[in-house]
Amino acid sequence: MRPLRGMSLIDALIGSALVLVVFLAFFGLLRSSILVSGIAKAKAGATTVANSQIEYVRSLDYDSVGTVGGIPAGVVPQYATTTLNNIQYVARTFIEYADDDADGLAGADSNGITTDYKHVRVAVTYTVREQTREVSVVTNVSPPSIETTTGGGTLRINVSDATGLPVSGAEVRVVNASTTPTIDVTTFSNSGGTVDLGGAPVSSQYQVYVTKDGYSSAQTYPYTVANTNPTPGYLTVAASQTTTSSFAIDLLAELAIATFSPIQPNTFTDTFDDSTNVGSTNNTVVALGEISLAGAPGSYAASGSADSVSIAPPYLTEWTSATISVSTPVATNAIFSIESGGALIPDAALPGNSGGFTGTVDLSSLATTTYPDLTLVASLTSGDVNLTPAVLEWSVGYEEGPVPLPDVSFTLTGGKTIGSASDGSAVFKTIVATTTDATGVRTLTLEWDSYAIEVPGYTIDNATLLEPPYEVLPADVLEKILILSPI
Repeated sequence: MRPLRGMSLIDALIGSALVLVVFLAFFGLLRSSILVSGIAKAKAGATTVANSQIEYVRSLDYDSVGTVGGIPAGVVPQYATTTLNNIQYVARTFIEYADDDADGLAGADSNGITTDYKHVRVAVTYTVREQTREVSVVTNVSPPSIETTTGGGTLRINVSDATGLPVSGAEVRVVNASTTPTIDVTTFSNSGGTVDLGGAPVSSQYQVYVTKDGYSSAQTYPYTVANTNPTPGYLTVAASQTTTSSFAIDLLAELAIATFSPIQPNTFTDTFDDSTNVGSTNNTVVALGEISLAGAPGSYAASGSADSVSIAPPYLTEWTSATISVSTPVATNAIFSIESGGALIPDAALPGNSGGFTGTVDLSSLATTTYPDLTLVASLTSGDVNLTPAVLEWSVGYEEGPVPLPDVSFTLTGGKTIGSASDGSAVFKTIVATTTDATGVRTLTLEWDSYAIEVPGYTIDNATLLEPPYEVLPADVLEKILILSPI
């Protein structure tokens, strides 16, 4: 009979691992169940709030069924906040007149009354697990007896895009401070891009504001001293009439304005007042405004060299020339050659470079993409220990640009107008006065339009995208490069 043995460490580890796997699976299932339960509980709370609001509206007499500041006007707040189980619910109540097709719609209505009953929608929003959710409930409220006219008219708002197609889901806010009670109601365009507000009180002071996330906006405009003929102005609703007004909005565009100075000649020059622009020396010294052989009369070195720092303009367009100015007493000589990237430029690219140059050499044949940087290398020799040649100055000419031009003020003016002044001059909808940043760029979010640009103190030498005005279409992402010269 085999003796019984105890549990080994491996057995214990395997057992623990299995227990952990089972526990983690159970924990994950439990957590998911809690999440689902929490979401369901939150939704149930939202449904309770929505139904309670609907029941409250149904309990009112017909004439009171309306929202504070709405069309129709009534006693129901447009927004109400309730907290249940530590969750905040926001209930938005929207009430409007409905035209029943049973007796004909609009102008074909058999009795001429288009405000047949009231349509009520309660939308309750809440946040759970950092996500905003919504529950909505709708109902209709009919008059207690035969339908009667409300004595007002109908306000119809059509919302379209730049091409004339309807825009659904646009937020339409209607404000009228001249009515009693005052009106301030917000609703949304339907699938046909339309909002109909029947039973609107007679008034000539209806303000309309149309917006949508990511879209431009449109509105009516007030009469002011600066805008004596607003277009569109406030809307007028007459009794038993339909007032229709159309507003166009569309996706916003991005226009980046980048300002640059033009291509200009520039020069690297060193007169050796110090060794700041000298890269290295070999048997040479930099002093008293020159490079010379190391030593003193009677002990000057037979040869030596020195090179400049690397010359690498960040906005290089073209190399033009290199020049050296030297002093060469009898039996001495000083020449220079040119390197790029630490290597001598071959004679195939710069003829004569391996033998060295004196005076000025033409560099215009050097490709800047191949040779984006240059280093001047001076070679000094002397056959007399009492004499030394000297490099008095050297320079490299080049052209650079366009170079970013920071902090440039400019004004963009759109072509759309919102009216005119008393002298007949146009009042433009969009005027943006701003400045490019430290990098010479400013990105603007604009609505579709045709934009003129003014840059005070500068003339525009060259501009991408065509000459002004610049056409910006919905959802465009454009860059406008301006080459500017001071006036």
